[in-house]
Amino acid sequence: MEGDMMIQATEIAGGQSQRFRDALKFADLPADDIDLPGRTFFEFTLDSETVAWGGFETHGTDGLLRSLVVVSTFRSKGVGVAVLRVIEAKAAEQGIARFHLLTTTASGFFKQQGYAVNQRGSAPPLISQTEQFRGLCPSSACYMCKALSANARK
Repeated sequence: MEGDMMIQATEIAGGQSQRFRDALKFADLPADDIDLPGRTFFEFTLDSETVAWGGFETHGTDGLLRSLVVVSTFRSKGVGVAVLRVIEAKAAEQGIARFHLLTTTASGFFKQQGYAVNQRGSAPPLISQTEQFRGLCPSSACYMCKALSANARK
């Protein structure tokens, strides 16, 4: 499925966020701060069917990947990889050079996509001061980072 997948991303605006919130809660992911400034979230569709949600926070040239959620019937079919590529490209278009994330369940997936495990204390100050780092994610969450490629910025 992954090779010919045409994932469409639609930015989520204020009134459209309830389905996203519901998906986050169902996946046991934090939703308390999604309306704060500096966040960009998307609903992803494939053939007009919602398959995922996700987005990022912008902190200068660093970004924090946020809450990538794939609808259960589309997992293990390449949707997560395709959605992550779109999110990374959109972040790079906005000048983000390095992506950071915290995960309690998906470190294997992100390692396969080029993210490296780092000490949580090594995060840049703007990233370590985010709501995610300060309390929304548990201290046991794995901190990972990836430089976004020059190709993603085009």
